[in-house]
Parts: sequence; C-alpha cells; structure tokens
Amino acid sequence: MDVMEKLEKLKEFVVTNGASRALVIPATDLVVRTSAWAKCFIPACKYYGTSIMCPPHNPLTPDVTRRIVAEYEYGVLFQLDVPVPDFVGEEWRKRHVAMELAHKKMLADIEGKAFHMGFPLALGFAAGECSLCVPATRCAVLEGDECRHPLQARPAMEACGFDVFAIAEKVGWTLVPIGHASCARDIPCASLIGLVLVV
Repeated sequence: MDVMEKLEKLKEFVVTNGASRALVIPATDLVVRTSAWAKCFIPACKYYGTSIMCPPHNPLTPDVTRRIVAEYEYGVLFQLDVPVPDFVGEEWRKRHVAMELAHKKMLADIEGKAFHMGFPLALGFAAGECSLCVPATRCAVLEGDECRHPLQARPAMEACGFDVFAIAEKVGWTLVPIGHASCARDIPCASLIGLVLVV
C-alpha cells in the first residue's frame, strides 16, 4: 500500500471514528500566523497559562510550529460538528467540556491509528483548552508532577499558531466566530477542528 492509499484509509478511519468530515491536505496548505497565536493572550483567554498545553507554557511558538510543519508533506484535518448551545451563553464553560473531551479522544485515536499504519512521526493538534484536567483540577505538570493524561493531552491548533479560520476557508469548511456576546439564535453551526500531521 503506498502513502496516498494509507492516507485515504486513515481518512476513512477518522470519519468512522466519529468526525463529521475529514480531508488529507498538503502541509503547504496549513497557515501558521503569529497573530493567530497572539489571540490566546490578546485579549487573554480565560484558560491562558492554565496548563502545559497552553501559552506561555506550550513550547510550540509559531516559529517552532512552522519548522515542524516544514518536515511533513501531509496532514489529516478533521471537523467535529457540535451543538451550538454548548458553546454559547453564560454556561458554555461547563457545557462545552463533554464535546471537547470527545474531540480529544478522537484525536488521540487518530494519531495512534496513524502511528500503527506506518506513520511513526504522526503528531496531533486539538481544539480548545486542555479540558482533561482544567478547570476541574490544576494541571499536574505545572505542579511539578507527570501529566495525568499523556496519551490524550494535545495543544490546541491556535495555541501553536495555526490560523484555523484561514485553513478552514482554504478547504471550504464553514467556521463561525463565537464569542461572549454571541446569541445561539444567530449562530448557524459550531464545530471543533483537529489536525494530525502524518508524513
């Protein structure tokens, strides 16, 4: 089986594993911007600095991310549609966690599958804060201990400088900005996007 056949099989696995859609894309189509990374702290995200996966603790600055992406030819991009009410309104910080955990499990499964298919350098990037611990408990790594969830903890794409909106636009996927002032009736859809670099 050649590389492209493997990548198609991996894409099929991604959708079978629960993603709403998936694409194999050239690594050159991935957009990394310092300005996307800066959105983690201007204005400061509520989760800024709360885990090893978020800036300023995450070592993958945009410059490092660009160097990593340059070593890969392809990535598998996937999108998980999520309920709009879970990401809008006063209680979104509590309601969104279940979908983010599902997304992180999906990402870890995809990365693991890629590894066993012959992509030993498969590298995954998630969406959102490291909700595996935060906010229920503090990040163990920041307390000087080992990560409690090393097989699932992954940094958000934005936390590494990926411009997710620009990437989604390139592949024709709909992304709608959702913020504190958003009303559910005005938001047509919500989703979480993840990426696994594979070769």
